[in-house]
Amino acid sequence: MASGLVLAVSLAGWAQAADLPARAPGLWRSSTSVTGPDGQTVARDVVTLTCIDPATDQAFLLSGQSRCSKLNISGAGADYKINGTCAQPGGTVTIDETLHYASHKDVQLKADVHDAAGEMSLTSALQWQGLCLPGMQPGDEGREVNGAFVKTGNINDPQS
Repeated sequence: MASGLVLAVSLAGWAQAADLPARAPGLWRSSTSVTGPDGQTVARDVVTLTCIDPATDQAFLLSGQSRCSKLNISGAGADYKINGTCAQPGGTVTIDETLHYASHKDVQLKADVHDAAGEMSLTSALQWQGLCLPGMQPGDEGREVNGAFVKTGNINDPQS
């Protein structure tokens, strides 16, 4: 489940056509729910915190370039689609994702991910929270535990 969730939330690669709108720099909170191939809820309200700046903004929405042989971005204004084919450890994955920018501080993501096991669907609400937490650097991602930020990686680190 975790690899599918990470793939769908931070998926992509070689982008063609439209560029995504810039989000406000700072701390972003993503709340994601996932439905598995059988229609059952796999995860509900998984919260992730990210610290973005102009250099890391689109990297969070369009990361993993080496894994995707084809990726298309289309759209304008508030609504965008990302469609593509990417290689994952378990085989080829296709994505069909929509992004709705209610504002530069509020983005809604919906995605369907298809692989050999079937289709997984997810929804994610991405909302700006203000300044990044003390100690966070642009590109940091993680979660909050007992009021403290726990880093799980940085988008700029190839090991993340």
